[in-house]
Parts: sequence; structure tokens; C-alpha cells
Amino acid sequence: MSDRVPRFSITIPAYNAAETLAETIASVQAQTLGDWEVVVVDDGSSDATSAITTEFMRQDQRIRLVSQENRGSGGAYNTAVRNARADLIVMLSADDLLTPEHLANISAAEELRPEASIFTVGGWYEYEDGTRDSESLHLRWEKPDGCSLGELLSACFFGTGAVYRRQVHETVGGFREDIYAEDYLFWLMAMAHGFKHHYVNHPLAVHRRNSEQKSADAIKMRRADVDAIRVVVGSGLLTDTQMRAATHSLRRLRANLVIRSLLARGFGEDRSQRLIDWLRGLSSGHQT
Repeated sequence: MSDRVPRFSITIPAYNAAETLAETIASVQAQTLGDWEVVVVDDGSSDATSAITTEFMRQDQRIRLVSQENRGSGGAYNTAVRNARADLIVMLSADDLLTPEHLANISAAEELRPEASIFTVGGWYEYEDGTRDSESLHLRWEKPDGCSLGELLSACFFGTGAVYRRQVHETVGGFREDIYAEDYLFWLMAMAHGFKHHYVNHPLAVHRRNSEQKSADAIKMRRADVDAIRVVVGSGLLTDTQMRAATHSLRRLRANLVIRSLLARGFGEDRSQRLIDWLRGLSSGHQT
């Protein structure tokens, strides 16, 4: 391993990820910008996750492996950041993908927007049958340049391949390891502390949705969103305007939970999620 500090550290929490991890790491190796390192955290896997990473390490010194007992994705991300060397930290689940131009686009955006500390990109949702839908979350914003805390309280941005400065992690105190939606809470707390977000308007990441991953349980995720907003409300960091936005979001989320429960009963979890994604895009003027 070189003593030189890379521009990006890609953090990959991996729990029993043998089926997808090789493709995920390969998508990093395919980057047009090569100034990076990968930190894979084997979070107590019982499959070949560690062996797959070790094989990549033999071929590419930019890839490292840290193993630990299972602590969940929040704990694995925290371990990865502690072992990362770069200032710019990339979040990448072990079943998601970056397109080849991802890091190059983020690097250019970071140079143009030095005031921003959080960078997200556009991308796709990929389903188990191999089909893809374009994400349309950013279309909720009046201008797809950056997301405010009020907008984030309304809906989390597309987080696959998200990048943040190390100072964000240090100020927020890392990812909560006792909450289901630790990434959403992390972003909320970061912006409550005043860190700025910038959106890179290109499809540069793929989020795979399947029946086994955490985010596939949409109803449980919405309940976790409620918990995350409650934590931020109790932080004492919100202005009066932001508190009103948080209260409104809590009411909306509770209504959303009722609708999702009814759709899941009628169509099943996967089909109902795809219907919701399609309706969200339609209502934003972007039919996928």
C-alpha cells in the first residue's frame, strides 16, 4: 500500500455479500479517475465475502479489507471511515454499482463547489428481473443543484455513491448503530449542523433492489424515517422553520405508511414499491 493519501476512499460495508461484491468492486476499478482506495469491511460474514476481497487485494493494492464481528451497516461504515485515508469518503453498498465516470464527476464538482460537503448523483434503481428505472427524487427540488434541510425532511436524496467530507463524519459523530435508517439520520444531522449539499446532475450510480436487502422493506424503512426525524427534532439544532417542516414530514410519513401497507397487501412488497416509484416520477413530471 502506498503512503500517498488518495483523493477518494470508497467505503463498502459487506455482510454475506459474496453474490454481488465482485461486481461492486469491479465498478470502482473501472473508474476513469484512478486516485482512490477501497476499504471493504467484512461485517461478520459467513460466506466468501472475505475471500473475494482478498483475491482483489492480491491484484490491486488500492483495495483493503477490515474484518469485524457483525455490527450492522452503520457500524461497518464507521469502521471503514476510521480505516480510510482520504478526505472525500464515498458510500457504496456491497450490492450497488458506480458508473465509470462517477469519481471524475464528483472530483470536478468538488473543485467547482468547495463550499459543499455532501455530494450526491443521479442514477437508477435496478430490480431483480434486471430492469431499471431512473431515480427521480431530485425532481422534488425546484432547482436540482442542491438539497436544503427542509427538502431532505420531505424525502431523502438518492444516496448510492454519495460522497462527503471527513469533517461531516467527525462533526455528526459517525453513523448511529442503533437505528435502522442510519444513513438518512446521518444526512439530516449533517445538514442540521450546516453542511451544504450539491447535486451532480448525471446518472452515475445503480442501486439494486431485491427482496433480501434492508431497503427492500419499505414499510420498515418509513418507520425508521420517522425515528430519524424525531432524533433530529430532539437535537436542538433546528430553526423554527425547520421544525415546522419536520412536523409536516412526520404527518406525511404516517399517512405514507398507511398507503404502503394497503398497497403491499394488495400487490406485494416489490410490485407496490415499483408502482410507488413510477407514481413519484409521474407526479414530478418525469415518467420512468
